[in-house]
Amino acid sequence: MSLINTASCIVNGGRLMEPRIVKEIIDTETGEVEKIAPKEIRRVISEKTSEEIRSMMGYVVSDGTGRNSQVAGYEIGGKTGTSEDGVNTNKFIASFLGMAPVSNPQVVMLVILYNPTGEGGHQGGGTAAPIGSQVLGEVLPYLETTKVTEESPVVTVVDVRGKTIEEAKKELKSAGLTTNEINVEEGMEDVLVIEQEPKPGISVPVGSTIYLTI
Repeated sequence: MSLINTASCIVNGGRLMEPRIVKEIIDTETGEVEKIAPKEIRRVISEKTSEEIRSMMGYVVSDGTGRNSQVAGYEIGGKTGTSEDGVNTNKFIASFLGMAPVSNPQVVMLVILYNPTGEGGHQGGGTAAPIGSQVLGEVLPYLETTKVTEESPVVTVVDVRGKTIEEAKKELKSAGLTTNEINVEEGMEDVLVIEQEPKPGISVPVGSTIYLTI
């Protein structure tokens, strides 16, 4: 709840609001409606800063690690997260914080996965972001949010494990995908890719980043 409230403050123009669980109370016998008005606690950041952060979150989804959270026809903003659950536990926490629409946010959501072991690997962009896309894909039409962007084509992730970095990059580029930055030092040209996220076979928007591990 605290994370969601903080995120809402960041994207709503910088106003920290008191969490409101109940919007209104309706007396079923009399029909009387008691509305619970929103309560502002204080301003935390300026409108300008809020606007700039929304723009950055939009870029994360359109061109960054949050590409897998895209929803055809809608402007989504977000931030992915990946952290370790303790020291040397080999367990991870993947997350995705999303909001939409970027220009006038109506909904904020948070997906947290504890030690994900599915096809998407353990990074937020490969596991939590796709869930965000599924949820927002249901919520935004329900809220009757106006579509503002053209539908993005999707592509199936190819398998580049066992290939060199250059081979992997070339194959992914041909499929319309990009890769994370990997510094290949002299003498490492033949080092092979041992893992990739998202995993092969998953459908992602064209231009999505595939994270390679060597």
